[in-house]
Amino acid sequence: MAGVRTGRCLCGAVQISIRNAPVALGACHCENCRRWTGSALIGLTVAPEDIAIVGSDSVTAYRSSDWATRSFCSVCGSTLWYRLTVPTPEEGSYEIPVGLLDNPHGLPLTSEIYIDRKPDGYVLAGATRQQTAAEFEAFIQASMKE
Repeated sequence: MAGVRTGRCLCGAVQISIRNAPVALGACHCENCRRWTGSALIGLTVAPEDIAIVGSDSVTAYRSSDWATRSFCSVCGSTLWYRLTVPTPEEGSYEIPVGLLDNPHGLPLTSEIYIDRKPDGYVLAGATRQQTAAEFEAFIQASMKE
């Protein structure tokens, strides 16, 4: 963890400040993330206690699966965050898209999920820890049973 990072939606109605900001990014190639962002969701995982949100009255949440919600700015439509809603070590954490950050530099990509769903047209640089759809969904299902 390192320092503070800030970000905002396109219109500025929603602003975030992240303390103890993670120093690495993860990517999700699932169909929902691709439809929601227009590509892979590339973001950083932030604990609920490490994020401050200004403009929460402009945030709309959408339950996109049995285990997650996705939020967007109700003013400009910007993608804001993804949150797991099932008991896992990351439950309640915010997955903040890197595009929301004011300074997105210096964050290496270290992990990818739904790697078997990644479109053939792009390859992300560098070696990453990778999980297939079946591997990630097994993790979620096991968490839901506990």
